[in-house]
Amino acid sequence: MATFPVLALLIYDLIVFLGAISSVRKSPQARTTILASVLFFFSGMPALIYQIVWQRALFVIYGVNAESVAVVVSAFMLGLGLGSLGGGWLSARFPRRAIMLFGAAEVGVAAFGLCSLRIFHWAAKFTAGASLPHTVTFSFLLLTIPTMLMGASLPLLVEHLVSVSGRVARSVAMLYFVNTFGSAVACYLCATFLLRLGGQSGSVLIAAILNLLVGATVFFLGRSKQETPAQDRVDSQIISPTDSPTLPLTLAMLIAGISGFIALGYEMAWFRVFVLASTDRAPAFALLLSTYLAGIAAGSYIAGQLSDGKGAREVLRMIGIVMLIAGAASCYVPPLVAFLRWKNIPFLLAAGAFFLIAALLGAVLPLACKLSVPADLQAGRRVSLVYASNIVGSTLGSLLIGLVQLNQFGLRQVSLQLAACSVLAGSVVFAFGCRKSSKPPAWAIATIIVAIAAVPMASRFYFGLFERLIFGGGASAVMPLAQVAENRNGVIAITREGAVFGSGVYDGYFNVDPMNDVNMIVRAFALSAFHPNPRRILEIGLSSGSWAQVLANHPGLQSLEIVEINPGYLQLIAQYPMVASILRNPKVNINIDDGRRWLLAHPDARYDAIVVNTTFYWRDHVSNLLSVDWLEIIRQHLSPGGVFYFNTTGSDDVVATGLHVFPFGLRVLNFLAVSDSPIEIDKARWIATLRQYRIDGNLVFDPANPKSEMTLAGYMLLADSVRQAPTPQTIETSASLNVRLGKRLIITDDNMGWEWRTKDSTY
Repeated sequence: MATFPVLALLIYDLIVFLGAISSVRKSPQARTTILASVLFFFSGMPALIYQIVWQRALFVIYGVNAESVAVVVSAFMLGLGLGSLGGGWLSARFPRRAIMLFGAAEVGVAAFGLCSLRIFHWAAKFTAGASLPHTVTFSFLLLTIPTMLMGASLPLLVEHLVSVSGRVARSVAMLYFVNTFGSAVACYLCATFLLRLGGQSGSVLIAAILNLLVGATVFFLGRSKQETPAQDRVDSQIISPTDSPTLPLTLAMLIAGISGFIALGYEMAWFRVFVLASTDRAPAFALLLSTYLAGIAAGSYIAGQLSDGKGAREVLRMIGIVMLIAGAASCYVPPLVAFLRWKNIPFLLAAGAFFLIAALLGAVLPLACKLSVPADLQAGRRVSLVYASNIVGSTLGSLLIGLVQLNQFGLRQVSLQLAACSVLAGSVVFAFGCRKSSKPPAWAIATIIVAIAAVPMASRFYFGLFERLIFGGGASAVMPLAQVAENRNGVIAITREGAVFGSGVYDGYFNVDPMNDVNMIVRAFALSAFHPNPRRILEIGLSSGSWAQVLANHPGLQSLEIVEINPGYLQLIAQYPMVASILRNPKVNINIDDGRRWLLAHPDARYDAIVVNTTFYWRDHVSNLLSVDWLEIIRQHLSPGGVFYFNTTGSDDVVATGLHVFPFGLRVLNFLAVSDSPIEIDKARWIATLRQYRIDGNLVFDPANPKSEMTLAGYMLLADSVRQAPTPQTIETSASLNVRLGKRLIITDDNMGWEWRTKDSTY
């Protein structure tokens, strides 16, 4: 994945940062401002490293379904909001110790960070299978202390910097800029090499070291000498007239909350676009977040500079205009990414558009603070209230858009709704800024009219959106999709030929006919070749339902338990007669849940066979279904002689990981069967079982059909291939595999396999 467009935006932010540092060198408070900015830059880096790693660690515990994702993200953000309020209270109570309290917060975050993964692993055992309310409560408790310490940083440093400079808007803009810029850099580093080389534990260690360095620097400098004489502090300084509050604090909080809601709504919608365009690669989220944060950083600082010396009405108009433009432009971003994919142009070139819209919304917070917060001893507390409101709005945006709107309306409608919300909010703020004043300039009226008209006009550009995002340049050769199911878990697309694509990645075909095998359904029928009598089967992942149909009709089956994370597949399966009967089969029980979470919730369940048609080994979060940690969970749910049968998608590392945990294995094409008991092929039993197969009352291998005998003959050749030189089209024993594979990457929850690696990566 070419990341240069994101790097270019970070370089732009770096230039702005260096310019900002240069601009304050001649001021009396230069040393304090530069030091605070550098410290807060490095403070922002570990915060986002923690967020990415901790979210993944908690998703392993609570699942990667939409509800768990929303809960973990919301718990993280609410902790930041409470921390902001706490930091504001501390800054008002101990204004002269604000910088030292900031250092203490950094050390506290480092202490938790060093122990965090162990704490989360303990939590996994303690709360295995917890209900959603318990998940909400426990996630919040786990993240409260570190996120509150992180959230307290901004108001504490604002209080310190305002006490020296006497300028609220510039202080907030500068600190918000450098901290967010540091977070953007951290996201880029995570996407490009940090998580690939360090894994979760190494990344957390680096984050903790950064926290400790920041905290130690603060303590050293804070104890060495005071930055300015006491008489220069804010309690005796004159507040700049341009920083005098002119907007009620509650109104500023409302504006900040609305902008946070819209900004996080955009992020949720854009993430879906990134997932589809990137074929669901793990770095996509980190790169989107890096672009998003880089834009917010630049927007916050530039807005602070542009608003310097301007009156309240002008600043209010600025807020209105930026929200108007952001809304009008945002609804064209998904079609832009789709157009780039369609033209075989790297879709990350659209990062500039994401950056611009984020920059516009990033301008709102410092401008709102400028209008409502005086440069006095309460500056930190008041900034904390505005900042907390922004976080609350962001949390509501994540929950409402991620869980409700995307589930009910889909990407196009949500994009237009968010755009309309931004345009409406901008128009109201702009109008409020124009009251009791002369007629607004013509250009402003024209901007409002164009913004309002731009939203409905964008709808027509969404035609063929998913075809272009999923198939890229090949979209021209693809007929319009037969089915598209959108919900909070993602997008499921089905072509007219019956090919299924989940979140932009091939999932299989609707097909259970071995005589017309377009989806290698032979692998499902092969189960009885090496297992004598699988009576109780667990299948994780439903997709088209084709594998479930074959397993559900296995002769001698007593029960088939299915766990599927996305309920959209059930709606689609009901429309395809060849698989629809599994929804009515009394032997089948379907659970909507994350597979790992479901197993943890049912520790006593045992199965003769557990089958997972695992998706590609390089997809986001797929290591949760491939790692040593996962295989150990599977092992605990196998009956004596039971087998785990899963798709390696052609990865030797996946095969090596399976054989690292289980002593016996058998590769069937690109599937691997592993067990604690020897696995042997019984060709006669297999063929006899296949001749008994009936689906919907019809013999699968009808002796009256010449193709049936030809297919069975091919199956017998496949069984005999175990004695031949191994190829991707043969069966191979673990003895041969262990000799042939040599040293391979053993996938763990910590190193996350190939999620953060490319084909050119080394390990």
